[in-house]
Amino acid sequence: MDCLVFAAGFCIIALAARQIGDTFKQAGFPLISGFLFTGIIAGPHVLHLIPSQAVSTLTFVDQVSLGLIAFAAGGELYLKELKSRLVAIGWITSGLVISTFTLASLALFTLAGHIPFMAAMPVSGRVAVAILAGAILVARSPSSAIAIINELRAKGRFTKTVMGVTVIMDVVVIVLFATATTMADALLTGLTGNAGFVFFLVLEIALSMSLGIPVAGILFFILRLPASFVLKSILILLTGYLVFIGSIGLRAFIHHTMTVEILIEPLLVCMVAGFLTANSRRYRKEFLDLLSCAGPGIYIAFFTLTGASIRLDILAETWPIALILFGVRMLAIFTGSFLGGWLAGTGAQSSRTYWMAFITQAGVGLGLAKEVGIEFPQWGPSFSTIMISVIVLNQIVGPPLFKLAIKRMKEDHTPAKPNAVTAPRNVVIFGTDSQSTALAHTLFSHGWRVKLAQPRGGSTLAGLENSPQIPVQVVDGFDYKSLEKINCRTATAIVTLLSDRENLDICETAFEHFATQTLVARLNDRSNLHAFEDINVLVVDPSTAIIGLLDHFVRAPGAASLLMGFQRGRDVADVTVRNPDLAGISLRDLRLPFDSVIMAIRRRGTLSVPHGFTRLETGDRVTVMGTTAALREIALRFGRHEGQAALNLIEQAVPEQLKKNGIKPSLIENGHRDRFDLLVEKAVVADLKQEMDKNTFFELVAKQMSKQVNISASTLFEMLSQRENEITTVLAPGLAIPHIIIEGENQFGMLIVRSKKGIIFSPQTPSVHAAFVLVGTRDERNFHLEALSAIAKIVMDPRFEHKWLRARSTKALKELLLNADRDRRPPPP
Repeated sequence: MDCLVFAAGFCIIALAARQIGDTFKQAGFPLISGFLFTGIIAGPHVLHLIPSQAVSTLTFVDQVSLGLIAFAAGGELYLKELKSRLVAIGWITSGLVISTFTLASLALFTLAGHIPFMAAMPVSGRVAVAILAGAILVARSPSSAIAIINELRAKGRFTKTVMGVTVIMDVVVIVLFATATTMADALLTGLTGNAGFVFFLVLEIALSMSLGIPVAGILFFILRLPASFVLKSILILLTGYLVFIGSIGLRAFIHHTMTVEILIEPLLVCMVAGFLTANSRRYRKEFLDLLSCAGPGIYIAFFTLTGASIRLDILAETWPIALILFGVRMLAIFTGSFLGGWLAGTGAQSSRTYWMAFITQAGVGLGLAKEVGIEFPQWGPSFSTIMISVIVLNQIVGPPLFKLAIKRMKEDHTPAKPNAVTAPRNVVIFGTDSQSTALAHTLFSHGWRVKLAQPRGGSTLAGLENSPQIPVQVVDGFDYKSLEKINCRTATAIVTLLSDRENLDICETAFEHFATQTLVARLNDRSNLHAFEDINVLVVDPSTAIIGLLDHFVRAPGAASLLMGFQRGRDVADVTVRNPDLAGISLRDLRLPFDSVIMAIRRRGTLSVPHGFTRLETGDRVTVMGTTAALREIALRFGRHEGQAALNLIEQAVPEQLKKNGIKPSLIENGHRDRFDLLVEKAVVADLKQEMDKNTFFELVAKQMSKQVNISASTLFEMLSQRENEITTVLAPGLAIPHIIIEGENQFGMLIVRSKKGIIFSPQTPSVHAAFVLVGTRDERNFHLEALSAIAKIVMDPRFEHKWLRARSTKALKELLLNADRDRRPPPP
């Protein structure tokens, strides 16, 4: 009855551990840290929700979990994936095992006098504990390594070698642990190292590995059963549990009948069984899927119970020991991986970097630590506490170091960050057939800027002889430099209509370097679908597209006609919400045109179907269906009508001297680096650290700009003050553009100002954090307007103020202006 009560209470705590683990993960900590933390807090040393009696009663949870961990460790060793790097893997593994085991064992033996449970042990006992610690600290974490590799989309020789070493290490450490356990048991029971001892050691390891074969046969039988996924998972977990129970029973039986002890290592038995099953072509995928599905729930229970079993009183006394062992292990890993890499001839840079990939520990290490606690109940729990502390430190420090190592070796393939200069509705189409030209004409008729690209040596595109608005460019390849030459960086969308290999090369380059919003590929072979899906490419499969289209015409002819553009005067468009005034407004409160409807919203990469209570956020991509006029109106409203808004801002800022001369403001249109960019590069940037009023600010401006425009500081101060008294130059919350016309010729200067604490121009206006001071002569009036136009376009970005205040240096402030999303007029010759 007590067992049922403890199990029920523990299940509730394990459910809470799942939520706490997710919270830890969001905060940047490993998931298992949250489970361990929950166990510690709920355990017998803090809240007593899991009493000491429950920890000992729930030992079966550890045994079930350890069986799963051992199956998974064997399953990771897939020989076909390791053949290409066996030499490097062998040398690095040997270096790591020898170095880590030796240095870690020596370190713990040296520190034995400062560890309470080891202080009273004889030398043989200290040696026994030390070799167990050395074996455990050799362990790695394949699951953590795989997670990081998937996150960074890492590929290359370095990554392949690291993964191979990590997987092989789990097999080696279990064999090493079995050997260390047998030696420790002999040392603690007083046996001497004679030939009989060596014979029994070899016999135990051989017997443990041999028993893995019939256990693998049991796994094959389970996988052949016509049973449900859940039932097969339960039977596999039960098999691992019975291996542990059988090992304990066999050891007791042999000791009782033969007066000798033969220790069958259950971890080694399960690991061999998992290895044999995973290397079977017929059962590999199903076996690994079953372990993957059963793993999360089992690991939550295991790590939570592990946290509850940690002796906080021992940890309080020995935490310096844990820190020392952590440092020694890092030194040992660096030494072993460097020597192994050097002997394997992997190159100096790789050899110096390998150690960063092998710090992480998790499931196997914790499993071995718990196994010692079960095997040696007198001092095992105290020993486990120290080992778990070291493993947690390794799990916290290891993943960031591994990420840094992959990036240092330049084998990461993460998505590029969105580019601020991406032009709206700008598409590059790669293709050489009639579909390419037809798509180009269609997109051009919908207002897109279209560019066609074709590989060198391909057939000439027909149908574009009379369309100078659609340029055709030849590319020499599909690498970064080739696509950069045809300005793919500025494309909102890229469409690939070539072979699957060429399409994938283009999409991967755009995904990694250009952060293109939309990637579309025409698929030729359906077996290549997953490669495109992994990098978020929208795939069109011609073999199924027609069937799907006809299906929609049959089931919903009205909607299909609208989507295909067959309804004259109606269309579908994606509009990005840039107007900050719309943030937080629900759809039912929007005054949309009657002949339009919002169909979907894509937010932070997730597509959802909205309802009336859905609230907009800045940056949402909204799919709208309606008449052409309605779509234009919605685009203006959602997009903040940036052109008109910019013109309004310019008209507020234009000096009266220019208005009297009949100069009308207009927006810059064309796509080149312009004179304003050159002005920004030469301009002085003032990054103010303290709050100030307008007079103090104008004094500072006058001193800074007097030399630029060849006018005295006092005169400049009077002109700026007079201009501000006539009409404020604070044009928007947080923004001011003080500007004046001076006498002379060919003079124009700009001062860029950032004030985090704010400049107070008047009590009626908000504090100014961004100021652009323009001073120019009358003959520069055209450029004066161009500069105002450029500034207006830059500050229209809803994220401008956030990026402006977060910029870390004056150089970053200039980069923000130079990389802003605006059209540019080429500078004068």
